[in-house]
Amino acid sequence: MKTSQENKEHSTGGAFLIHSAKGSNSPGSLFSEEEEMVLGSVKEFIQREVQPLAEEMEHQKEHSRSVSLLEKAGELGLLGLGISEEYGGMTVSFTTSLRVTEEVGRVSEFSPTFGVQTSIGIAPILFYGSEVQKQRYLPKLVSGEWKSCYCLTEPDAGSDANSGKTRATPVEDGAAYLLNGQKMWITNSGFANIFIVFAKVEDDRNLSAFIVEKDFGGISLGEEERKMGIKGSSTRQVFFNEVRLPVENMLGKREEGFKIALNVLNGGRIKLGAGAIGTSKTAFDLAVQYAIDRKQFGSSISSFGAIQYKLAQMAVRIFALEAATYRTGQFIDEKMAALEAEGFSAEKAEVASVSAYGIECAILKVFGSECLALVVDEGVQIFGGMGFSEDAPMARLYRNARITRIYEGTNEINRMLIVDMLLKKAMTGELELLQAAKQLQVELNSNPTERKLAGGGPKAAFAILEDLKKAALIIVDAAAKRLGKKLKEEQEVLMHISDMIIQVYVLEAVLIKAENLRTNGEEKAPEHIADIRRVFLYESAEKIRQAGQEAILSFAEGEECSLLMKGLKGFTEAHAFNIKDARRRIARAMIAEGKYV
Repeated sequence: MKTSQENKEHSTGGAFLIHSAKGSNSPGSLFSEEEEMVLGSVKEFIQREVQPLAEEMEHQKEHSRSVSLLEKAGELGLLGLGISEEYGGMTVSFTTSLRVTEEVGRVSEFSPTFGVQTSIGIAPILFYGSEVQKQRYLPKLVSGEWKSCYCLTEPDAGSDANSGKTRATPVEDGAAYLLNGQKMWITNSGFANIFIVFAKVEDDRNLSAFIVEKDFGGISLGEEERKMGIKGSSTRQVFFNEVRLPVENMLGKREEGFKIALNVLNGGRIKLGAGAIGTSKTAFDLAVQYAIDRKQFGSSISSFGAIQYKLAQMAVRIFALEAATYRTGQFIDEKMAALEAEGFSAEKAEVASVSAYGIECAILKVFGSECLALVVDEGVQIFGGMGFSEDAPMARLYRNARITRIYEGTNEINRMLIVDMLLKKAMTGELELLQAAKQLQVELNSNPTERKLAGGGPKAAFAILEDLKKAALIIVDAAAKRLGKKLKEEQEVLMHISDMIIQVYVLEAVLIKAENLRTNGEEKAPEHIADIRRVFLYESAEKIRQAGQEAILSFAEGEECSLLMKGLKGFTEAHAFNIKDARRRIARAMIAEGKYV
């Protein structure tokens, strides 16, 4: 795949904040003929095998349905996508793996089980395992014969994973370790054969990682957790009591476990975003169909302005999440191709590429989970009383969605990580963030809004985007200078800044996708695409303005505060238009099809 000039400028995470969006970024067909066939088999599997069992999976006691579906997915080759044929997998693009995750996400009762096996259950071995470890474990995990789980969280070590108390003590002159400790909230643990366990060796400062087979003995499980949602998945505590581990079962090097955990979670975060697209589409389709069928006051409720507002908000968020997720997937694919051309193995290229876009992966985790939260919440509201009933599917979707803002790192932790990663790249020179911020100081005394008030077309939209980037940049720079090392303690400021960065990144993806559809589509792009662009742009400018204002008022005073507020106001003024009519057109386009389009 050839790398476009625009993507060269975005060849590392966070670069979107200092580089202009260069118009079209359309890769043509995203999928090869073989990948299209894979996607077809995934859709068929989900629709025929998984969807009919959704309700039953909610009430299974031993998770036999989830296990059998996982094994069926293995038989179809769906657990090994993106893994070399040498280990029983199939080489596909990273974007294809995201698309598969989206499709599986349409059934939220099964997606956590599938997601753990294919992402954080296999990835540590694929990326950091020795050749012997890969040959021993990957074929059985890819086929579904063996199931895997990921054991990081402990009762006193959640977001601060490195403070875990699980210990691996060398014995037999260093030929083995004895593992002792406790893990909790472990998905797939009830039926796992393989446990990826993070523990400290003796008094090491950092974690190490291990592959632990259930047959080693000494492993016991707590009862199934009584959870609010995702009841179709197994979640238990896991106890390790004098488990003897051969020394060759360490993953990577000693004290490399924390790095392994972080890099694996990057991939899990972007895939959470992809899965949220699927679940959101399921919820939207149910909601719009119910709105069409439900009659009140002699009319379908889909004709009511209040309902159309909700449907439009849901559709706009889904469009935005799709745009940002697959744009990031394309960046990762292009980075992988470049690294492989330099001689990296496919596995090393993937882990390095996903890590390079760790900022974007965290953004998609936050935006994806919050998009899903909005969609299922409005879905319940559209269903009315039936939305609150377990006899209708929306209640289950609502409950299942809630965990997405907690696992793979809470949204609060991810928000702070976004800013932390961005500033680290600036300090190491990987991103010329500070230089870009210096150039902006001159603009703070000017009026940056004059040129963009004439018209609300694509050109004006991209001009507004550039100003919104400047708004985020000046506040990142001002906060870093004013607060210095204390910035990491000002979590409210970090979260406001993060919200600005998230909104800028997703907005850029929306504008580029809308422009691609307008200029590169086989047919003329429907009117509602332009409306989605306008609505999301308006909402982004408002959110960035509010987040920026609260950040400024939290750390700046006097003349500095006045100057920053003036710049923020100028940089966040969006084009005026009839937003009510735009939302109605978006909703009516969806109502006409009876689903998300």
